[in-house]
Amino acid sequence: MTAILREFVGIYSRALATPVVHKGELLSVQRLRGLAVLMVLVFHVEDIARKLPGWEHVHTTYSALVGYSAPDLFFVISGFIMSYITFTTRFEPRRWLLSRFFRIFPMYVFFTSLVLGLWLYNPAMTMGSGVHDWGSIARSLLMLPQAGLPLLFVGWTVEHELVFYATVFLVARFLPVQWLYGVMLTLSVLALGKWLLQQHAGIQFWDFHILSLYMIQFTIGAFIYRFWTQAQVLGWKLPLLLCAMFLGLGMRYAESGLINEELPARVLSFGFAYGMLLLALLNLEKSQRDAGRQWKRRDWMVQFGDASYSTYLSHPFVLALFGKLYPHLHLSDGLAWVAIILCGLTIVAVGMLTHILLEKPVIEIGKRLSKA
Repeated sequence: MTAILREFVGIYSRALATPVVHKGELLSVQRLRGLAVLMVLVFHVEDIARKLPGWEHVHTTYSALVGYSAPDLFFVISGFIMSYITFTTRFEPRRWLLSRFFRIFPMYVFFTSLVLGLWLYNPAMTMGSGVHDWGSIARSLLMLPQAGLPLLFVGWTVEHELVFYATVFLVARFLPVQWLYGVMLTLSVLALGKWLLQQHAGIQFWDFHILSLYMIQFTIGAFIYRFWTQAQVLGWKLPLLLCAMFLGLGMRYAESGLINEELPARVLSFGFAYGMLLLALLNLEKSQRDAGRQWKRRDWMVQFGDASYSTYLSHPFVLALFGKLYPHLHLSDGLAWVAIILCGLTIVAVGMLTHILLEKPVIEIGKRLSKA
């Protein structure tokens, strides 16, 4: 018992230690993760703010034109970072699987189980994910792709991530590394073909997200990894300019589309915009490192990026709490803004605490097991 307690204390002491910058870590990627989850929060906080009396018809330009594109940024980041993690060092299948499992599955099941508890109490309490039965609940707990929303509604993006992760693993395990880019391009072209069949021939079929148009955005991220060395000559200003151009196209011509029914204009315009943003920040960080700059501490944006998964999974519960409270508040515009800001700050606080007290210890356990 003493040995187990000592082990437990050791895990938590490492989880609670002052975060440091690890060798080879790309801080720009973590900052972009922080930006992506911040975009999600602003979009969803605005949505819940409409429950305030007198705010029912508030729709900002941000939410209408760009706020919904945060998942696109997540997917581009994942395309890059999973390629970087998998192919920059020697690939070890067991360690790779354990690392992905402990970073994703325990937290997802924990928060999905909280929604399950609400559903068992009242089947209508699913926080916007729709009607469920035991089949969809089982798929939700197992993180299997679904045509509709999983029990924890934000999990639809995690389902797409897992399909991409499985693709990367299978290529890394059984094929030469360079095959990943051909595989991803093939899936992207087939995804466009599937969309055309659906739109113009009325052919509908379920593919478990394998031919999702979001594969194009994962592909963009993977190709940035593949050609990053060559693209460093572009510096950061030109990619940033291209980002602005594609972002403008997305804001002008793209539409959100229904969840799991993505549209090509959205996927292509925001995919290339965020791909160029990623490249700009990577090149800027590389030039700063080459000039001798060293980061010893993780700034607040990096730490927010560290906590992005915890914040993403936990924020629907905070939103639900404020959504129950807001209809009973009759506030002036000034006080209404205070209530909205309080909601956002609560989401950030809960996300950070969940990351420190729950996610980091779980990741630490995964690290220990992968080295065993």
